Amino acid sequence: MHYPTPTNYIPRNDNEPGYIYLMECVNLPKFIGFSLVRRCKIGLSRNPQARLQNFIDNQPPCDIKILRTIYVEDMATVEKRLHQKFYHCNVKLTKSREWFDLNPLDFLAVNRAFDEYQDRNKLPVLKISFSLLGIAVLTMALLATQATPQRTQPQIKPVIEGMKSI
Repeated sequence: MHYPTPTNYIPRNDNEPGYIYLMECVNLPKFIGFSLVRRCKIGLSRNPQARLQNFIDNQPPCDIKILRTIYVEDMATVEKRLHQKFYHCNVKLTKSREWFDLNPLDFLAVNRAFDEYQDRNKLPVLKISFSLLGIAVLTMALLATQATPQRTQPQIKPVIEGMKSI
């Protein structure tokens, strides 16, 4: 069956600023081999708290909590890269490819990846700050050399009796 597209429909653009979140299904501990895994979701949202409420209202009974969020300039690209990086942990579900069974090492790696993306967002601010500081220092140095005229010190020739100055 084909459903008509509403005339006022605006496609969602996830390649814009927003949040990447890491949520965990809290009461779903699961053992694989000798390792305890955590069922986590890596997703994107402009409002992670509203997204969490949507899960609480519409998902099977399990407690879900947000472990962390990071603000990024391009949600879709960052989410895609994280999903690719942790593909080996992906849980094959019918309606979602965003859930991952993370062993303790993978869980640490996900958090490290979140840290890296969070630090990348701070980098432009640092670059701008250091660039402005550098420009200020160079401007001050230039003004200092222009403001004071070059003074020449008189040549002092040593005079020693009985010797000619060279």
